Parts: sequence; structure tokens; C-alpha cells
Amino acid sequence: LNLRPEVACMALDKKPGGYSLIPDQDPQDGPVKHGVPEGAAEEWQSRDNHERAIQMLAGKAMRIMNDRARLLIEVESDSVYGAALAMPQVARSAGWALEYTGLAARSMFLLFTNILLQCFLLYMLSKEERTIDKFGGQMYLCDFGAVNECPGGPNCIGPGGTTYSPDRLYDWDLWTTRVFVKNALKEIFPDRAHEIEDSIDVGEYGLESYYLRMTSCFLFVLGLWHDLSGSWDIVALLYSVPTKAELWIDTPEGWDESMSSDESLELDFVKFKVAGMPLHWKIIDFLFIFVPKIYIWILTVDIGIVFLMETSTIEDMIINCVALGFILSIDELMMTILSRQSREMLESMEGMTLAVHRQICTPQEDFSNHEDTKRWSILSPRLYGSIFPFRLAVMLAVTAFFIGNYYLEHCDRLEDGSWVAKDLKLPKTEAFPFLSFLFGPFPAMYPIETEDAVYWKFHHADRDFGAPEG
Repeated sequence: LNLRPEVACMALDKKPGGYSLIPDQDPQDGPVKHGVPEGAAEEWQSRDNHERAIQMLAGKAMRIMNDRARLLIEVESDSVYGAALAMPQVARSAGWALEYTGLAARSMFLLFTNILLQCFLLYMLSKEERTIDKFGGQMYLCDFGAVNECPGGPNCIGPGGTTYSPDRLYDWDLWTTRVFVKNALKEIFPDRAHEIEDSIDVGEYGLESYYLRMTSCFLFVLGLWHDLSGSWDIVALLYSVPTKAELWIDTPEGWDESMSSDESLELDFVKFKVAGMPLHWKIIDFLFIFVPKIYIWILTVDIGIVFLMETSTIEDMIINCVALGFILSIDELMMTILSRQSREMLESMEGMTLAVHRQICTPQEDFSNHEDTKRWSILSPRLYGSIFPFRLAVMLAVTAFFIGNYYLEHCDRLEDGSWVAKDLKLPKTEAFPFLSFLFGPFPAMYPIETEDAVYWKFHHADRDFGAPEG
């Protein structure tokens, strides 16, 4: 968390007895002066009351929104991960009463159910790509069909060993059907095998759009940003809240005993809030909430990128890009099973504002700081920092990393720049070891056992196209 102040205003410093104002000037230097330059003071006096108020409020609004973004710690109210983190603390604050304990236990049960469902779906996707498809003889797609200029350019030769052309490009199902029919005819009429070979063109298997494949991978990763930021929010909460048994249930401001006798159906008499938690709960939440959440995110990106890179047709790329995001939305789907009482508590739960170095500005200082932000040019670095967000750079880097990992693990680069599939060896068994799935992002740790014989090898129909580099 970035807790450094952005403007020269007074700050709140947390003291044992509460909060105190910390001036940005040593008391030995004389009376405290607020950080308003002389020119800004003249600008303040030159404006009429309405215009001055608008500019001051604009500066104050942006300052408060920046503080909220940096200092407000909240619990996810739309995810079972947030429920599993908050509900045990609410039950602890209520003295482990039966109904509160039941709600906490249900949230933990739904958390583990969610983890099992997400892992099962990811396991089946990984099993299809790494074992089932290989028994069908499907080599990795790599850049087959990513044609620039043919003949003679990179990626012009398909897995069948012939040169691509637009009228000879097919998806996997159609291409293998054509190959099967041709081979069946040669088996039925062995005496006419040469005639069948010369007369029937099965085409080639390859990509319909290289650039759409890359775009789909980026959009898929971008759609998972919410889950990644949610994971870091959990870490921020566990790190920031006090390590002591504070109450997550409190009285609202202005509360008196007469409010507790109100029989309306509103919850105005009670406040649910983020507060401190004991050390053992922080450890439990880290191990059973954060670690599974972040690792499932990594598995989803790793398996999802491979799945999209293995998709050859345009419509399937777009559909799969959207459909894969469903796996990480199961935690939100599980919220429909959570009790209404738990949802109401989560939706009304107030966040905790970290008071360390929180800005306290006078109206003149808000006005002055807002006027300073108007002094920029086309060369100002902050302008481009506002236009191109940091999260976009992170998502581009994550996408590039997992795409690069796909090429390094499954493809070979030829001397002409082509990326072709590595030699295909059939798995020894259909069983997909759980450890191979669990450590999928690190395939060298638990590789899948394969036969020694090569089932498919890249080749040119007329000549050797070139050995893989290295």
C-alpha cells in the first residue's frame, strides 16, 4: 500500500490515545503555516464565491477518492472468498452464538465446495489438452497456418507436410476426417493407392487468424483482473488490520439504548465493519483463502492460454475467450446459495480506513492543489500515467509470459522462423496424474509419461524442411 501523502497538507497520525493532527512544519520554526503558496492565495481571492467553491470541491473530491483508493480496506461482498473471511469474524464478535456460527460454517463449506468445483473443471480441461487429444493424434497447433507469404515464408508448411493455401485450410475435426477417408480408401483399394494419393487432397490443419488468437488471449487475461485484484485485497486486509481480537460488530454513530427497542425491519441499530483479527485467524485465512484463490487464478490462466492457443477457428476463439472466464466466476455463483442474512451483513459491512498519513487539508489547500494539477503539458509523465493504467501493463506482461511459456514448452523454432509442434509421443495411459495437473505451470516437476516411439513428427512432403533449432 502506498501510504505516502501526495499533497502538502496536514496528516493524521495514529497515537495510543487516538488520532492527532501532525503539521508539516517543525513547531520550533514558529507558528504553523499551511502549504498555500502566495500565488495560490491571490488566485483564491480573485475568484468569485461560486467558482472558488467549485474548484475547491473538485480538488477535495479527487483527494478523498485518492485516499479511498489507497487507504480503504474492504471485504469482497460478491464472492464466497469474502464471505469465508468475514463471517467467522462476525461470529467471533457475536460470541459464537449458534446462528452466527452456522452462517460462518456455511461460508467455509461453500468456500471448499467452490475450490473443488473450480479445480475439477480445470483438471478436465487440462486432461483433454495433455492426454485425450494426444491419443487422437493431435499435435500442438503452435503457428501452423499463421501464414505471411507462401510459398517460401515462415509457417507455410502444415502438419501434413504440404504448403498452405486459403482453399486448403481446415480445422482439426474436418482435417482428420478427410485424412481418415483418404487412408480408408487406400486400405480398401491397395492396388490404386498411388492414384488415390495423387487424386485426393486432404488440405492442412491450421489457424484461421493468428492476430485474433493473440487478442483473445489478452482479453481472457484482462477479464480475470478482478479476481487477481481480489486476491491482493485479501493480502492487504490481512496485513493492514490490527493483529488483535477486535469486534466486527459495533454500534452506529449516535446510538442509544432506545434504538435497540425499535421493531422495524431495518438494521440501523447495528454496524458491521472490518476490524482487527487474532493472529491464528490471519494464518488460517492466508492458507485456506488467499493461497487457493491465487493459485487457482494461476492455473486458470495457464490452462486457459493453452486452450485458446490450441483453438484454430475464429468463432471458437471468441466463444472460448468468454466461456473460460466462467470458471473463476463460480465463487460469485456460490453466493446465491449463501443465506440472505450473510449477504446482508456483507453488503452493509463498512471498510476500514487506514489513518496513517491520511490527508487533512483546508479549503484553501484543496483549491491550491487543484490549481497545481492544471499546470501540465503534453510532455508531463503523469498525463501518460493517467492514460495508460498500470494494470494494463501488468495484464500485457502476464499474457506475454504465458504465451511465451506455451511456445517454449510445446513448440520448436525452425531456421526460417517457423514455430512447429514438437514430436508427438502418445501417453502411456489415459490417467492424468493429479500432481501433473497441480504443477501444470511447472511441467518439468511432474511430466506425463509417454511412449518411446514418435507417433507424429513434423516433415516436408518433398524434402526435410529444417531441423528445430537447438
